[in-house]
Amino acid sequence: MPFSQNFIKSSFLVRQLLSVSTISPNDLVVEIGPGLGIITQELLKIAKEVIVIEKDRDLIYDLKNKFSQNQNIKIINQDFLKWPLPVPPFKIFSNIPFSLTANIVDKLLKSKNKASEVYFIMQLEAAEKYILNDSNTQNSILSAPFYDVEILGNIDRTSFTPKPQVDIVLIKFTLKNHNGFDYQSFRDFVIFGFNQWKANVFEIYKKVFSYDQFKKINHQLKINNLKPSELSLDQWLKLFDIYTKFVSPDKKRLISGFETIYLKNIRAKKY
Repeated sequence: MPFSQNFIKSSFLVRQLLSVSTISPNDLVVEIGPGLGIITQELLKIAKEVIVIEKDRDLIYDLKNKFSQNQNIKIINQDFLKWPLPVPPFKIFSNIPFSLTANIVDKLLKSKNKASEVYFIMQLEAAEKYILNDSNTQNSILSAPFYDVEILGNIDRTSFTPKPQVDIVLIKFTLKNHNGFDYQSFRDFVIFGFNQWKANVFEIYKKVFSYDQFKKINHQLKINNLKPSELSLDQWLKLFDIYTKFVSPDKKRLISGFETIYLKNIRAKKY
């Protein structure tokens, strides 16, 4: 199956899923990896315009034939991860390749052009990592400054071909009203924190913050003995704000660009 994608079989199911969205005749909707076009077909019935991004050339040929009479669709043969997102407002509704979930969400978070709403069909285990709770993940903290995230419901595995071996859900990302800040620096700061294998926040960041700074941080936030997963979003944002305003440029170099270094190390281990 192209790019390890599990395709939905039923148009009726697609209509059910779309019925819990807010997609309307006023909306531009982007679909990632449309495959055989079963979701595309239903989106065209309710959206003003649909842009589909498909990497597979054979599928592009079939899609162009299938929707040759539709005037409100753009079919683009490109890797979504390299495609520039449109100028807002727009929404996204997609059954994404499960293996690319993290890459796709990261692209949406890093882009200046953000979708007002995103609906993804994805694995339950992956979806849960984007939900804020008492034990947060790197993904939930990185997505939360921009999006409220909720799981809308489960989808029967037998609705797909090939049938997945894991639980599948529909998840929704709703854009928040947010103030601009240096998101890449925030990503570096958070990814650094979640990947140091130290006992607590104090041990993780003790080379970044001075002892006096940590005394004030702990007085204000009470986080010195907490693990990164135990910090709330508010605590992460306040800790990052202190880091941004009061840590010297020399010490910031310990964290600056950490995401790039981390990803290079991950790729090196794979090969």
